[in-house]
Amino acid sequence: MTARGSSLKYLVIQTGSLFFLKRNIDLLSGSSNKDMDPALVDSILLIIFGIIAAVLLHYFFAWLSKRAEQTKTKMDDLLVHSLGAPLVMLAFFIPLFLAIQHTIYLYPQYQWLADSKFLESAYIIVSTWIIATFVDGLLRIYGIALAEKTDTELDDRIIDILQKIAKYLIWFTGLMYVFSTFNINITPLIAGMGIIGIAIALAAQDLFSNFFGGAVIVTDQPFKVGDRVMINDVLGDVIHIGPRSTRIITLDSDIVTMPNTKIATNVVHNYSLPNPQVRIQIPVAVYAESDIAQVRRVLGEVCDEAVKERPDMLAQKPKPTVYLIKMDKSSMTFMVSVYASGFLYNSSIQDYMNTRIIERFRSEGIRIF
Repeated sequence: MTARGSSLKYLVIQTGSLFFLKRNIDLLSGSSNKDMDPALVDSILLIIFGIIAAVLLHYFFAWLSKRAEQTKTKMDDLLVHSLGAPLVMLAFFIPLFLAIQHTIYLYPQYQWLADSKFLESAYIIVSTWIIATFVDGLLRIYGIALAEKTDTELDDRIIDILQKIAKYLIWFTGLMYVFSTFNINITPLIAGMGIIGIAIALAAQDLFSNFFGGAVIVTDQPFKVGDRVMINDVLGDVIHIGPRSTRIITLDSDIVTMPNTKIATNVVHNYSLPNPQVRIQIPVAVYAESDIAQVRRVLGEVCDEAVKERPDMLAQKPKPTVYLIKMDKSSMTFMVSVYASGFLYNSSIQDYMNTRIIERFRSEGIRIF
C-alpha cells in the first residue's frame, strides 16, 4: 500500500469517526443540532460507510490479485480481475443511493427528484456501467488466457473486437432503458439501428465473411503459423494468420495471400499434423534380368545405413520399406519408402538416397534401367 493510499484511508476513517462521535455526544446531551438535522447524519454516515467499504475492497482485491498471480490456475485471476472493479463500485453506490432515498424521505420538498425519474435513470446508468465493466474485465482476462495458448495475433484482435461489441451493446441497452423511463418511444431508434446494421453488413459482407473465417481457423485450428499446408494446390509454410487473410510462403519463396473465407470452405492438407514426419518414396528401376533378392538386399542395406548415418533427416520409425511394385519384359521397378523427420528435408533426402543407391548398385554390378 502506498503512502497516498494510506493517507486517504486514514482521512476517511477519521472523518467517519468524527461524525459518529458528534452524533453520540448530541444524543447523550439531549441537545438538538441547529445546524444539521440529526436524522440527516444517517445519510452522511451511509455515504462515509460506502467510501470506507469501497477503499477497503479496493485494497483487498489488490491483495487477492497478487495472491492469484502466484497460483498455477487462471480461474482465480479471472474471478479477481472481473469482480474487483464492479464490487468496489457497488460498495460505494449502494450506500449512496440509500442515503439519497433517505434524504428524500426526510425532506418531502425534494420528492420531485424521485418523481421526475432522474434518480431512476441514474440507477440505470450506474448499473449499466457496472455490468459493462464486469463483462469487459471478464472478456479481457479470459481472452488473455486463451491468446497465450496460440502464436497468432488473430485471437487477440478477435477478443478486442468482442470487448468493444459487448460494451457497445450493453450501453445501448442501458440507454434504451433510460429512454423508456422517460416514456420516449424507442421503436424508431431500434428500427434505425437495425437498418444501419443491415447496411453495414451488406457493404462489408466480404470483410465479415473473412473475419468469421479467421475465427473458424482460430477455434478449429486446422493449422498454425509454421505448418506446411496445401490449400487450393498451393503448397507452402504458413507465416501469418490475420483477421482477413492468411499468408503462405511457397517452396519457391513466393508469398501467397489467401482470404480466410476461401480457406474455411476448402480442403486443408496439413503436412505437420499429427507429426512433421513425411513419407518419401523413391522409385528404382533395374533391368528384368537382375537378381530380385540381391536388389532387395542392397536397397534395404542402403536404407538402414542412411537411417543410422543421418538421424537428423531420417526418422527411425516407421522403418524403411522396399517393395517390387511394377515389372515388364525389360525392367522391374522397386519402391523405396523412407520417413523424413521433418517436411523441410524432402529434397535433401531424395538427393542423399539416390546418390547412395547409385554408388551401391555400381559396386554390386546391378544395372539401373
